[in-house]
Amino acid sequence: MADEIDIANDLIDSEVSRALSKIRQNASLDTVGSEFCVECGEDMPKERQKLGFKLCVPCASESERRKAMFADY
Repeated sequence: MADEIDIANDLIDSEVSRALSKIRQNASLDTVGSEFCVECGEDMPKERQKLGFKLCVPCASESERRKAMFADY
C-alpha cells in the first residue's frame, strides 16, 4: 500500500512533467533567439538561436561569472 510520501512524490512527478511539457510546447512554437549577441554584437550560432539564447557563449559565461561574484551567500 502506498504511503503519503509515495503519493506526494507521484503528484510532484506528474506536475513537473506537465509543467515541462507545457514549457517545451510553448518554446517550440515561438522561441527564436537573437541572430546577433545582444551583448557584443557577434553572430549567434544557429543552434543557440534555435534554443532561444540572446547571448553568445563567451558573453553568457562572463555574465554567469559576474552573477556568481556578486551573489549573496
